Amino acid sequence: MADINFYIQIDWIYFCIFFGAMLLMSLIMSVQSSRFYTMHVVIRKFSIIDFEFPVSALELATFIKGIFKLPPELSKKSLRALKGQLLLDFLFMPAAYGSIFFLCMKVSLKMVSFGHSLFAVLAWLQCIAWLCDIIENIYLLNKIKPEPAVSKPPVHKAYQILEAFKWGIALTGIVCSVSAMAYYWLDGRYSQNSFSYLLIIILEIIVFGFLKKITAKSEKEELDKFQSAVPK
Repeated sequence: MADINFYIQIDWIYFCIFFGAMLLMSLIMSVQSSRFYTMHVVIRKFSIIDFEFPVSALELATFIKGIFKLPPELSKKSLRALKGQLLLDFLFMPAAYGSIFFLCMKVSLKMVSFGHSLFAVLAWLQCIAWLCDIIENIYLLNKIKPEPAVSKPPVHKAYQILEAFKWGIALTGIVCSVSAMAYYWLDGRYSQNSFSYLLIIILEIIVFGFLKKITAKSEKEELDKFQSAVPK
């Protein structure tokens, strides 16, 4: 096991599969996020980004307490949606980080010298981002209770650093690999076989966009339904 290759030959079909799975779970998570409500002076919506990037440990605790202060039915639905998304995220992670891994590794195999090593490192760094995401989700799931404790400043600071590592590694991999791929395509240095996989990826994005548009209508109906539950 010690001689596992640092560079892995990967067929584009695996990227298509992982990318498609990522889009499908993104769609489900988008529907779940439409049900995120909390009580903070008034009943208001929040996003998973608000939840993952609180300004302070107190704000995170306030977000969670506010969910339990909602009218019972609305509180139940919001909690179920939030916990469901954090749990589904454990399946989303391998699809998302796997897609970035495959993309970086494909660029690595296309390059020579420094770029060859750099993109391979970026690919394997996604494992660290994945681990950070797992720790983050466990931390947040353990926080969801009627009276969440406000984390001490060092703990919250460590959480913020964890978030910075996760997003920094993932975004660096995406931006660098997509930029490199775009350069090779514009320069005409691409395999004819890869064109069919590009069409699959474009088709997946089109289908995702179409389904997203449909679910956006149902999200609006869900929003109106929840707002009608708010006491006047």
